[in-house]
Amino acid sequence: MVFAAGRGERMGPLTRDRAKPALPFCGVPLLTRLLRWLAGAGVNEVVVNLHHHPETLEPLLVSAERRMPGLTIGRSPEPELLGTSGGLSRAAARFGLGSDPGGPLLVLNGDTLPTFDLGEMARFHGAAGGEATLLSDPQPGPEFRGERRLETGEDGVITGLSGPGGPGLGFSGVWLLEPAAFRHLHGGPGGLSQDLLPGLIAAGTAVAFPSRAPWFEIGTPRRYLAASLRALEEGAIPETRARPAGAARARFPGGAEGRRPELVGAGSLVGEGARVERSLLLEDVRIGTRAVVRESIVAAAETVPPGARIEGALFAGGAATPL
Repeated sequence: MVFAAGRGERMGPLTRDRAKPALPFCGVPLLTRLLRWLAGAGVNEVVVNLHHHPETLEPLLVSAERRMPGLTIGRSPEPELLGTSGGLSRAAARFGLGSDPGGPLLVLNGDTLPTFDLGEMARFHGAAGGEATLLSDPQPGPEFRGERRLETGEDGVITGLSGPGGPGLGFSGVWLLEPAAFRHLHGGPGGLSQDLLPGLIAAGTAVAFPSRAPWFEIGTPRRYLAASLRALEEGAIPETRARPAGAARARFPGGAEGRRPELVGAGSLVGEGARVERSLLLEDVRIGTRAVVRESIVAAAETVPPGARIEGALFAGGAATPL
């Protein structure tokens, strides 16, 4: 199951007119990249919950069904947001998730792109014999800043949660759940870490799967830009762009600097003598002549005035705010 219903409020104006998983990630909608990863890992059935601007996700789901033979995608619409716990409960009731004795259920967030070996995690999960396995990072980096940590025993069994920045493993929000794990799910609106995890910890049936494979999360504008740059610099994902049919390519007239097609949205124009450095431009952006955009994000259809200097900021609504 992929959680894609949230409003993406921490992303501010970037998600005002679209769902967060519909945002481009290195030139391709994040949800498309996530579904490609799932299909490549051997997943053949996916359920996606929908609430905020579902019309921006539906074309991506239809395209995935058409381009990824063997992948079936179910939709679980939520008239009101239910959180990850309520969303999983609703989808379980609609689609029978967690009831198949033949294998566990993979649960992950629609604003993340993992790169770990799912087959390896599945084998680890089977050998551990628990009700849940949580993907964790034994050396959590900046992407885990502000997040609580998983505390474990020597056998990898999760024993509790520490505060942000405390000891323990970073948790990426990826779960493998056996049908038996659903007995701990209360099903009300809320998060899985607050609803499901305490019961699993109390029962001693949740284990941490350690992995140093990179994963990318776009929960805030700052993380969005950092993840995009890191993905390209580390060569972690293919540097290919997906351009909507009929959309004009971004243009860099002579004298404009900083072209990086994976970070420049379709239909954008960078003016004469302008510089774009380590920045992300969404669709139909206009960068004025001699303007400088450095380590920033420019929202779709925005115009940066000639000669302006935007650094470490999100430019939206004609104004720049610090990332």
